[in-house]
Amino acid sequence: MCLNKDPIMKMFKKIPILHYFVMAVLVLVAGCGTQQKVSEPTADQAEEPTAIDKLESTARIIEAKKQEFLDNRAHALILYDEASKADPGNDAAWYGLAKLHVEEGFVEDAEEFALKAVNLDPQNKYYNLLLADIYFIQDKNEKGLQIQQKMVEEHTTDTNLKISLLSTLLYLQEYEKAIDVLDEIERTGGFNNELSLQKQRVLLEMGEVERAIEEARKLLTYFPNEVSYMEILGELYQEAGKDEEAYRVYQEMLEAQPENAMARLLLADYYRNKGDEEKSFEQLLKAFESPQMGLEGKASILATYYYLSEDDPSYLEPARKLARLMLDRHPDDARSNAIYGDFLYRDQKFDEALEHYYRAATNDPSEFGFWHQSLIITSQMEDFEAMAEISEEALEYFFEQPLLYFFNGLANYQLGNYEQAISILTSGKDYAFTDDELFGQFLTLLGDSHYQADNHSSSFQYYEEAITLDPDNAYALNNYSYYMSVINENLEKALEMSAKSLEIQPDNAAFLDTFGWIKYKMGDYKEARKWIEKSLEKAESKSAVVLEHFGDVLYQLGEKESALQYWEKALKAEEKTGEEGSEFLRKKIEDETLYE
Repeated sequence: MCLNKDPIMKMFKKIPILHYFVMAVLVLVAGCGTQQKVSEPTADQAEEPTAIDKLESTARIIEAKKQEFLDNRAHALILYDEASKADPGNDAAWYGLAKLHVEEGFVEDAEEFALKAVNLDPQNKYYNLLLADIYFIQDKNEKGLQIQQKMVEEHTTDTNLKISLLSTLLYLQEYEKAIDVLDEIERTGGFNNELSLQKQRVLLEMGEVERAIEEARKLLTYFPNEVSYMEILGELYQEAGKDEEAYRVYQEMLEAQPENAMARLLLADYYRNKGDEEKSFEQLLKAFESPQMGLEGKASILATYYYLSEDDPSYLEPARKLARLMLDRHPDDARSNAIYGDFLYRDQKFDEALEHYYRAATNDPSEFGFWHQSLIITSQMEDFEAMAEISEEALEYFFEQPLLYFFNGLANYQLGNYEQAISILTSGKDYAFTDDELFGQFLTLLGDSHYQADNHSSSFQYYEEAITLDPDNAYALNNYSYYMSVINENLEKALEMSAKSLEIQPDNAAFLDTFGWIKYKMGDYKEARKWIEKSLEKAESKSAVVLEHFGDVLYQLGEKESALQYWEKALKAEEKTGEEGSEFLRKKIEDETLYE
């Protein structure tokens, strides 16, 4: 083999790494001859190219452009390089090399090649602009800017060059120079509304509000009936503290377009700044009534009023009026119903809030939040029939959402449909495996459901799983211990778990009753009395079960008259709340004796 290592290694050190493939091709083409750096002419090539060399160079460029079009960039690079070697004075070859190099990220090489192209054809704006871009990429901003300014001076009628210079000046925050360019574009090309708006933005960046106002007035002389330009002028007046001038502009907006919602909103701001809340709200109501005001804007304003009214009661009634007005204008829109539902929910009007949240959910069933909020309300209302129906409907759209299974299982449990609760909870619990807290709630509720379905073994197994998952699951600890006491099983363990639940929630009335009832089952009636009495003290409403428990304890302590009184109280609580005491409650009262 005639491999000459040194020249090749030398070449690789000089050529960007992404061009190794190109160089490999050049090596194969050249055979085993000595290799030179790409685009660096040899001594022979430094001689004046012949006519044939120039033709060959042009042919290579034509083919290179074709390969670029076909996205064969490596081949195009080889062809541009060959063209530059055939005729080093071919500026198009150097331009092609520069463009490909900068596109591949080899900016320093690109700069070298672009400079050669510009030196060969100093007036060519494309070569100059490419070189300017290369300078900007390297943060050589002054050099790039000088080239752009030179091009604008040499090509006075080329608006694109001026716009390119304008972009650079804005990027460099050379605002006064940018204004000069905008003025020059206007002088040569005539007045342009987009350029006028741009000039206003630049002037505002400079803090030149008065000059921006002057430009906005000028814009309106060309477009006197354009309401959006009036709006801009009004806002500029406000920026300058010229409220009365702004007010006159807003009135002009309404004269030109009586239904203009933005004019109403701006007037609302004007009156609010003046301290006239009544007139401000009047304008806001008119804006909400306008068909021009979309739901997005109304929702945004209502969100502000919602939070303001949380801290300041004076905003409550206006907020409610706006919410009602939005609903009247958009009665079938999911979001307007949900927002109205937010206000009703905060006012604790749960029935009405549920109606609107549910309407939002059915109008836009793809929004899980509407379903979730509906179910939260059914839980607060303890409307388990509605909870069962809504969660079942929501599952048609979100069959992998574990919360819906949990709500449905809870509803069926509360409705006494224990087997159905077990079925839905078993189906849904695996969707909750990534959420330990929710998964623990599934296990606890499955324990409750299985117990009520007389599956005691399965019930206790689920409680064990729940406590293993979270040893501080107070509800699992309490329910497990209570049910063990009911069937007189492992009372020592039950007492231990009940005590732990009270460590976690010491004031929970149900937990206090459980601890007392276990003491009762263990025959420690004095301790039972103490703890169940605490339960009655802590309870917000008296439970039929706890009242009956206390009667049983008093009976065992020999206080039979008091025991009868508490059994009677338990019966009244049962009739009032629907919560059932034991199956012996009525017989205890009739016979004035304890049955277990």
